Amino acid sequence: MIFIICENSSCIKLRWLLMIKLSIKQLTAIRELASARSFTVAATNLHTTQSNLSMTIREAEEIVGLRLFDRTTKFVTPTAAGESFSVSIGRLLDDLDLHITNLQSLGELSNGTLSIGVTPLLGSTLVAEAIAKFSELYPGIVIRMEDAPTQTLVTLLMRREIDLAIGTFEGRAVEIQMQPLFDDRLVALSHPSVGLAETVRWSDLSNRKIIGIDQGSSVGKMIEHAFLSATKRVVRPTIASHHWQTVMALTSYAKGVCIVPSYACISEFTKMLVRSELIEPKMSRTISFASIKGRSLSPAAEAFMNTLICMQK
Repeated sequence: MIFIICENSSCIKLRWLLMIKLSIKQLTAIRELASARSFTVAATNLHTTQSNLSMTIREAEEIVGLRLFDRTTKFVTPTAAGESFSVSIGRLLDDLDLHITNLQSLGELSNGTLSIGVTPLLGSTLVAEAIAKFSELYPGIVIRMEDAPTQTLVTLLMRREIDLAIGTFEGRAVEIQMQPLFDDRLVALSHPSVGLAETVRWSDLSNRKIIGIDQGSSVGKMIEHAFLSATKRVVRPTIASHHWQTVMALTSYAKGVCIVPSYACISEFTKMLVRSELIEPKMSRTISFASIKGRSLSPAAEAFMNTLICMQK
């Protein structure tokens, strides 16, 4: 066997190919004996017997095909090959210890990164609250949030650019798995001057000034369907926007009515608006966690899911 010892990165693969035949126990024994230069001291430090340590070293030498230590009745010293090899082993074992420590830190949530994808309204309401709570519980976790439409979130999931997405994902790619979080119903928000009751029918709103979300969104399509079901005609918003915060702000300034997911009522934009429950029909949808099928979630992602679930109870 040709034994190669070098310091540049081109030899890393050769070192690992050799080391896969050596156990961690043998590598540790070589490093310790090279440092202590005494079977007695090294065996004590490794909490083993001198005979066990001697056997471990002999087995390692047989695997590499070289003598790593010169032995006398009084002394043990590394050979040139043994000295170089023990230095390389030391660095590699230190790296291994560091990687193990980092893995343990990830499991203990003391550090790491969490990438979450969320629809914009959720991101500015429920998820914002959950992130604030999560950051208090796990200050070592760095959070990156992508707020985007549902289809973009699916694309980010498929590209492995985010760990987890939150939104409505019915009829999405088969590679996506979902875990329901809660059912959310649609409610009406109106300027106080409109005078809506606590409960209103969809048909009651058909002749009102409707401030609506763009009908290309999933909620926009639900609203169009609900009006069609209740009034047998298409009801278009007087003013439409792509952004929920704009919709709610316009509702206040234009003294109109908007139809929003109920969790939107957490937003600062709704403080001056009146909430009314919508009936005939009642419209709701399921907000879910989405992830890639067969891909394990990180401890941080699981902890965030639990944080958001606990907030819904």
